[in-house]
Amino acid sequence: MEGVPDAHEIVSGIWLGNKRAALNEKWLKEHHITAVFNATKDVPFSPSIRKQYRIPVDDNLKPEEIRNMTLWSHEIVYNVLKERNEGNQILIHCMAGMQRSAVIVGMYLISTRGFSWHQAIQYIQSIRPIAFRPNPNFKDSLIAFDKSYHEEILPNITKMEW
Repeated sequence: MEGVPDAHEIVSGIWLGNKRAALNEKWLKEHHITAVFNATKDVPFSPSIRKQYRIPVDDNLKPEEIRNMTLWSHEIVYNVLKERNEGNQILIHCMAGMQRSAVIVGMYLISTRGFSWHQAIQYIQSIRPIAFRPNPNFKDSLIAFDKSYHEEILPNITKMEW
């Protein structure tokens, strides 16, 4: 999109961006990106990135694509958390950095900041205004993750004995 940066740092170490950011070797190096989560079926990875995760989802509003994002949500968030805990700077991208990748960042915020799905959308849009525009195509995936995280995962984490 004209005049919009290719990526924005949403929280420390987590960048939300587009295809151009993912393929821009200079940008990746300047921002010390060491792990990339690619929410497309066909955009290649930069050869300089060793930690590569592909989430093969199309942004075509087909129910199976939204279902797949929902099914993979826990594994995706687990891997983002793992990479951040290892100190990696992460770029999460799709084609435009508006829908698929924004939902993944939203899931991360739900699991690390205690946000609701609605708060996650608002927060991301406050930093990257094009996110979730014109409509949040994968909102159902974000809502499902929010529900499962708060009703199934979080209660079990708080019950664990350390």
